[in-house]
Amino acid sequence: MSPRAGLTKELLIATALDVVDRDGLEALSMRRLGAELGVDPMAAYRHIPGKDKLLDGIVEAVVSQADLTDDPALSWQDRLRALVRAYVGALMAHPNALPVIAERPWRTPGALMVLERALEIMTAAGASLHHALLAINAVGFFTSGLALAIGAQNRAPGAAEEHAQTMLSLPQERYPAIHELLHSGQTTSGPDEIVEFAVAAIVAEVERRISS
Repeated sequence: MSPRAGLTKELLIATALDVVDRDGLEALSMRRLGAELGVDPMAAYRHIPGKDKLLDGIVEAVVSQADLTDDPALSWQDRLRALVRAYVGALMAHPNALPVIAERPWRTPGALMVLERALEIMTAAGASLHHALLAINAVGFFTSGLALAIGAQNRAPGAAEEHAQTMLSLPQERYPAIHELLHSGQTTSGPDEIVEFAVAAIVAEVERRISS
């Protein structure tokens, strides 16, 4: 096979993300990428030196889909919530890519722009850089953990149902609160509700630090 005309780094990364979306991270390799594009794998290496850089490209492609449009007319709290929602929304649009996004440091331009915007929002409201960074790290570690958990569930269909059955089988006399929870209908509705709760708690702590 000869390199296809128009082969670019951007095309390679977009194709890699398509492979991950369809078949998971385990299916991604430079050989698979070459086969998808009808080129010799060595042609891909001319644009991307290895899988490590390819994974960075996938992180950038996903995170860059976050809408970073900012409305200065909103309160800083609502601006921060909107930023986090946009970031999490971009992640959740590509569930198979969640593990690699959670495990890799923020070093691509798109990820660093999310960091820059969050720092701007909180420091303009009066937070110190230290406290703003604490809040960002809290959001980052939380969303990374959530992403890994969702990624694991996606790779193990039926795991949630199995877990629910295990919880229901617990002896009620030893776990009365858990049984009450399971039968009350008050379980969480999904990742969105969990994210909103966590962000509200983080925002409240930043507010406290600013006013103290």
